[in-house]
Amino acid sequence: MDDKIRASEESLPNQDSSLNFFKAILAGMVTATAFGLGGFFLIRDTSGAMGSVLFVLLPLVTGIATGLIARGKRLIIASLVIGALICTIFLLITGFEGFVCVLMSSPLLAIGLTVGAIVGAFIRRHLIEKSNRPTSLNILSLLLLSFFLMGANSAETKTRQTPREESVTHSLLVDAAPDRVWNQLRNLDKISSSKGFLMRIGLPVPVSCEMEGTGVGAKRTCYFEKGHIEERVTEWNPPHSMQFDVVDFDVPGRPWLSFKDAGYSITVENGHTRITRTTTIVSRLSPAWYWRSLEKIGVETEHLYLFEELKRRLDGAK
Repeated sequence: MDDKIRASEESLPNQDSSLNFFKAILAGMVTATAFGLGGFFLIRDTSGAMGSVLFVLLPLVTGIATGLIARGKRLIIASLVIGALICTIFLLITGFEGFVCVLMSSPLLAIGLTVGAIVGAFIRRHLIEKSNRPTSLNILSLLLLSFFLMGANSAETKTRQTPREESVTHSLLVDAAPDRVWNQLRNLDKISSSKGFLMRIGLPVPVSCEMEGTGVGAKRTCYFEKGHIEERVTEWNPPHSMQFDVVDFDVPGRPWLSFKDAGYSITVENGHTRITRTTTIVSRLSPAWYWRSLEKIGVETEHLYLFEELKRRLDGAK
């Protein structure tokens, strides 16, 4: 009997410890989720623009807030991971964000959360816990972080809504005469190349391009698995070059990216023909130093998909 009583008494601290651990995880998780989702909707721009406040300051502030609340390395990491998962699932399910955007932004967000958590833990350990009123100081710190985020968002609004143009160029060398290349570019009735990773997770997939008429002013429509892009010919110089202005598109995606123009140039090099495709996009994403290279990868993926189909047709027509 004494052994049973002793075993029961020994289990009580473990139960209390587990309960305290659960409460600590819950507090940290709620903090991370509240700042993550709350901050997203607080600074969300109805124009579709997304700036440094969202991708840099928000994860930094979320990390700091979590570091102020959660105590210990394991608790902070668990709180941030769970909170990030909840935020991601919510944004994907509701359609506020797509998987491609979430995937591409994740390195930047992870760095911000990590740095913020380190700063928050340092402030809590060396300032808040040594004060006479740690709870009040913690609450005040969380409020100041919220106001700081609001102020930074307000200051960034004007610059964030200024669109940024980026031109992406890619070329393909083929063993075919320029006039054959020209005829293939005019109409691609069925595109069935191999899909890359980004296309498999949400990047638009072209299925065909049709030309109505010839010369400047002609209409060219490129269809995707979902949606289409309508273009108007602005330059017509067979078999050397054709340029288009994008006049309409309804390709599913985020409002932070649109298309301005596109075109092909065809040149002869040492008995071969070089096809150069240029696409100009309009982006409302910043910081540009981070997003520019990722946007280029996305556009080049589309170029390579078209070039693969074009090369297959030219090789098959020999």
